[in-house]
Amino acid sequence: MLAKPELAHYVIDWPRAGDLGVIAEDESPVGAAWLRFLPESDPGYGFVDSATPELTIGVLQGWRGQGVGARLLETLIDSAREKQVEAVILSVEPDNYALGLYERFGFEQVGTVGGAITMLLQL
Repeated sequence: MLAKPELAHYVIDWPRAGDLGVIAEDESPVGAAWLRFLPESDPGYGFVDSATPELTIGVLQGWRGQGVGARLLETLIDSAREKQVEAVILSVEPDNYALGLYERFGFEQVGTVGGAITMLLQL
């Protein structure tokens, strides 16, 4: 991940001011979700502006479909609200199983970039 600039900016120098993250564990990590504010000079896949953090989430294959992603997302969104974050953005491929999860949490499609769907959640 660090060798690819288009991905590295999601984790380099973790944590920076404003970063939020959660980890799901069952003896060892099984998933993680985090928010990162990216500058206009180094935008992410779902970038809309530097005041809107981008969500990244991942759950190990064997743990998918068991509610881990939903719990991570719920906890992270609650933390963002506590920190008075106004909105969260993400980018997802249209065939990604998580698309339905994002829609259940209230993310709305606001555009597409290179075939990926950009989704926004107003907090």
